[in-house]
Parts: sequence; structure tokens; C-alpha cells
Amino acid sequence: MKYLSVLLFSFLISCSTNKKIVAPTIAIEKKQIETNDQAFDEIINTISKLTNGSEIAVAVIKNNETKYYGIQRQNNQLSNSKNMRSVFEIGSITKIFTTNLLLNAIEDDLIPSIDHSITKFNDYTIKGNPNITFKQLANHSSGLPNNLNASIFTTKRSNPYQKWDEEKLKHFLKTEVKINSLPGEKYNYSNIGMAVLANSICQQRKKSYEQLLQEEIFSPLGMTMSSSIRNGFEEQIVQAYNWKGKPTENWDLGSIEGAGAILSTVEDLAIYLQWNFTALEKQLKPMRQSTKKINDTFEVALGWHIVNGKTNEPILWHNGGTGGYKSSMSINLNNKTAVVILSNVGATKNPKARYIDDLCFAIMKQLDE
Repeated sequence: MKYLSVLLFSFLISCSTNKKIVAPTIAIEKKQIETNDQAFDEIINTISKLTNGSEIAVAVIKNNETKYYGIQRQNNQLSNSKNMRSVFEIGSITKIFTTNLLLNAIEDDLIPSIDHSITKFNDYTIKGNPNITFKQLANHSSGLPNNLNASIFTTKRSNPYQKWDEEKLKHFLKTEVKINSLPGEKYNYSNIGMAVLANSICQQRKKSYEQLLQEEIFSPLGMTMSSSIRNGFEEQIVQAYNWKGKPTENWDLGSIEGAGAILSTVEDLAIYLQWNFTALEKQLKPMRQSTKKINDTFEVALGWHIVNGKTNEPILWHNGGTGGYKSSMSINLNNKTAVVILSNVGATKNPKARYIDDLCFAIMKQLDE
């Protein structure tokens, strides 16, 4: 696998420069920078709109090469950041990996099929006894709500899921949950549904979520800087910032870890995307196939979403957000291109968080031209 590393500039041009680039919001000094690099221009335009302390790491895959870009903004200046191996929370991009684990379990005959009921595959009792399938958990049509009731939240807004342990999740599902629609009837994005999916797989494997990630995905692919726990990565984790641009805490996801607990790097996620060029044609093929059309521009597969209209042809896409991070990732199987963007831009209540998704789509469009 061949990699071409780019941190603001191509390493072939300037591998050791630490020169600061004065960056008032619009005018940016671009001496020594590849002026024909459209992806770089889009990244500069994006981070120039964000608060001080913002940092963006980007991997762009095309023609079997991966370019890396790293930019940070401090004191209204932009500078290169060698952050391809820096660790960010990836939020809901975690759901892609959870769905990967589901298909692994089906391949190993631990689960009969995606259309099988989850009833006998976990020890949860769901209020009303809805007949939910694995497919409905993976494509957000189970009818389960997005989140738990506010009464179960901790009072700590900077780390709101910290006390969502297994027993509280079980109690919520048994006594408090309100099904929004009949299973399979409607698309309703659900962190709870993905948490139930992950925990069901773990119960069948009799292993923790972290063990399954490491044994089935991360270790085999050489994703050495990816994990659902922070232990051992503290020094590599990029400081989180909330929507006001103030330092904030990392999140602990407790029993809903399968919905958003993974931390990773653009280098590791680029490895995963490269592998997916083949895997999505073979063992992970159901993850690329539409299961429900939401509207003319948006469909849902398993784990991934399908976006139409942003590029010349449909792309697979997912994003993620936590209190201190925002991520976006997309892949085009036809022309073998992909983009992953990780940032320390807090997604909660942040109107600027959408800029990261806009950046992802803009670069994917460039790759499609």
C-alpha cells in the first residue's frame, strides 16, 4: 500500500518546515504551498471560519495513494500539524465498525441473518416486545429512539453519557423506552438501536466491544492507533473544544459504546477505507446496498448512508460528533476515492460543525471531476 504524506505541503517539497502562515479569516499567505491543490484550499477556507484552537486532520485517497493534510489554528494563525497519527474521537463513525462486527458474526453463523429477530440474541426486555431485526438496528428503522430519556443523563454536560452503564440501559429499555414507529416502518436515526446491536453481538461472542474491535478489525488491518478506550493514548489525543471554543472533556460512552466510542487517526481510518474498496465488494457487500430510500438525495444502507447529488455518482458517507470533536468520512467505490476528516470542533449545539461535512463533500466532488 503506497502512501504519499502531505502536511499542508507535500513532504517532497518541505518535510520539516514549521513556518507559521498568517491567517486572518480571508487573506492567507500561501508562499511555498501547492497552489494547485484544491483540497488544501478547501481545508484552509474551512478552518479559517472556525475558532482558535481548532485542528483538522484529513486523509484523501486517490489512485492508490493517500495524501495527508494537517492544519491547526492558534492565535488567528494557521500552521501545519503533523497530525496523521494524532487521536480524535470519531463519534458516530463508530457505527460503521459495529455493523462490520455484525456481518462478521453472521459469517461465523453466530447470527442466522440480518433479517432475524434479535429477541433470542440478548438478555434485553424491550417495553412492548417489538419484533426488531438486526437489519432494523443497523439501518435505523427499529423504531427505537435516538437517545435515552433526560432523566438518565448525568448532570455533567461535558461528559453526559458517563453513567450509562449496562443496568441503566436495561432498565430504560424495559420500563421507559417509547417506540417511535413500528419496526421497519420508518428511518429514525438511533444511538440506542446501535447500542443494542453492539451489545447483542458482544453477548454472542462473550467478549467486550473493545476485544472484538481489536481482534476482528483493528489488529488484522494494522490500525494500531484505534480503540474504544482512551487508556494508553492520552498523549496522542488532540485537545477537545466545545462549540464556544473552550477546552472540554472527552466522552465516556458506557453501555452505548457501539454507537460512538471509538477514537482513531486519519492514518488508521485511511487504512480501513483502502481495505473497504475490496471488502465492500465481498464480505461487507450488504453495507453498500440501499435498504431504505429517505428522499431523492439520501438513502440508508447498513452502517453507511448513501448520498446522491453531492458528486456525479452516489457515495457512501457517515459523520460523527461528540462534545469536543466532529468527523466526516466518505468513499466512492466506482472510482476508488475516499476522504476522512477528523477535527476537534465540538459538535454539540455548534452551528459551525456542519462545515466539516461540507468540507468532506467538497473534496469528494473534486475527486470525482
